[in-house]
Amino acid sequence: MNAKIDVYSQNSISFWGDFFRVLHQKYMHALIICGGTPPTKALLENHIKKADLQIGADSGGHVFLGYGFTPDIVLGDLDSFKYTNHENIEVLKLDDQNSTDLDKALNYALKKGATSCTVLGALGKRIDHQQKNLSSLVEFHDRFESLVFEDDYGKTFLADSPFEKDIPIDTTISFFPVSGFVENFISSGVLYSLNNVRLEPGVQDATSNTVTASPVTLEFSSGKLAVFIGDGSKIK
Repeated sequence: MNAKIDVYSQNSISFWGDFFRVLHQKYMHALIICGGTPPTKALLENHIKKADLQIGADSGGHVFLGYGFTPDIVLGDLDSFKYTNHENIEVLKLDDQNSTDLDKALNYALKKGATSCTVLGALGKRIDHQQKNLSSLVEFHDRFESLVFEDDYGKTFLADSPFEKDIPIDTTISFFPVSGFVENFISSGVLYSLNNVRLEPGVQDATSNTVTASPVTLEFSSGKLAVFIGDGSKIK
């Protein structure tokens, strides 16, 4: 009888071990740091706690190391990351010049099984790099359950229509097209609501708004809409 109990216990342990491994793999979260404006240590520490996979995209590796953390890997064309003084750092040199270091990092995260991803350091510094990173946000949006650029001012992500989210009252919020136009845009729960308008660069935007009611709801018929939620520690 004891033998049967032991076999049952071993099988049970094996089952639950496999179950939680599959569950963990199904909801794998990646953290990437790029070479834009680096996050504060507090923001990085908050995200490291949640990350199953930590990737330094070229010079983003220095941000991890500078704060005393070791990423799982540093990758890219490595024109900025100097790793000769750092031991036990996994480094992957990828010379493909048709993709950016962020593209390489996002593809790596997907190959490792990541289903969601937060990117720090994607914005700020060189505007050409920032614009290309926003292009990558569009390219990879549908390949993750959640893909968010975050800094100490807030979060930037693409929204699908219809969109609904509970956001604290008085939070700064902005909406802007990142690829062409956003047609038939409708917003509610914000100070300056819009009804069936076309968001177009240089003609009509919807930035620097304020949440007045929750949830905030958005609808649009076509286009790529980015949302910025200003809930970071440096937002005024």
